[in-house]
Amino acid sequence: MRRIKISYQTVTPESAEDGDYADHGWIDEDGVCIEPDDCDVEDYGSESDAVIALAAKTIRDDCGGVEASDYPKCYPGHTWYTQIDADKDYSDGSETTRSYHLDGFSVSEELGIYAELTGR
Repeated sequence: MRRIKISYQTVTPESAEDGDYADHGWIDEDGVCIEPDDCDVEDYGSESDAVIALAAKTIRDDCGGVEASDYPKCYPGHTWYTQIDADKDYSDGSETTRSYHLDGFSVSEELGIYAELTGR
């Protein structure tokens, strides 16, 4: 099963002074399932192309832009994607970012998702 697991990291002004996170963990450790149906496969031309498009869309729709942990080259099985613009809590100055971890994707699918999200 292909999934995208979602973690978070929160930095406060105090934790930033220490060079650390105030809090971190999983938003969704089970992950968002990415399994194309017959209509998706027909729309994108192949199951692999549908998987790549759906995974990239899922990540983009959740947070907008992301940056890859391994840039400018993808290392399948090791690359994750982190939200570019943190969610800011103006009441306490904290900033929270989400990261997206691919699980169960083939090497070619991971390379395709990387290309789709980074333009490389």
